[in-house]
Amino acid sequence: MTTNGEELNARVRAMWSAVDYNPIATRETLVSELLVRHAEVHAGERVLDVASGTGNTALAAARRDAVVTASDLVPANLERAASRAEVEGLRLRFEVGDAQDLPFEDASFDVVLSTFGAMYAPDHQRAADELLRVCRAGGRIGLVSWTPDGMAGVIQANNVANLPVPPLAGPPPSQWGTERHCRELFGARVSALAAVVRSHEFCAPSARAQAEFFRDHLPPLHAIYQTLTEETREQLLGRLTGVFERFNQATDGTLVAPSDYLEMIATVK
Repeated sequence: MTTNGEELNARVRAMWSAVDYNPIATRETLVSELLVRHAEVHAGERVLDVASGTGNTALAAARRDAVVTASDLVPANLERAASRAEVEGLRLRFEVGDAQDLPFEDASFDVVLSTFGAMYAPDHQRAADELLRVCRAGGRIGLVSWTPDGMAGVIQANNVANLPVPPLAGPPPSQWGTERHCRELFGARVSALAAVVRSHEFCAPSARAQAEFFRDHLPPLHAIYQTLTEETREQLLGRLTGVFERFNQATDGTLVAPSDYLEMIATVK
């Protein structure tokens, strides 16, 4: 007999396996490179990338000669991460795992990272507790999360009510993109916590092209799209195009739309 949590995880796996997310991930590699630099990942350190997706942050840490484990709920994501590592000649370990129930012993890692990943765990406190549990005393936790008011946060807020997966209890994922929420989750269990808002640029031939790109490669949006009629599909794409146009800074008809994210680095007591 499966639990509600197991059923939800199975549905999430199916959703994220239905389309190829990697074209979106590869456009966000700079975010991961900046995170591993600011988290001061050194050669030989044991690094865990939680909710790794197709491996952006795990690969960035491996390029610094760390001993890296990539963990994700979706096996298909890890398979793509493994193929990317092979192309680059990088060595990584891969482990299927839930950010709320990581399959690792206490204090197993020197550095625990997550880029637009752990923020999507339904139970924020449980996810934070797991990040702390698997990181050694004196180790670092580095997280990247979309801010509530940034472009990605706005898109997520527009999409969440239409997801064909049961609504998640608790605060929205973008709450991880506020320093206050992070401090509440980690509390006195960290000796230092530094947070800075940075920006990632989404670039495309046009706002409409970016909306269609997300439709084809962003699993939650693709899942919503499949449930709609032709008329409501066009309405969804129109609303999404409007969000991209609102944030667009290009003046030549193309899209250069910044989306703010919070980069947080904490030291575990």
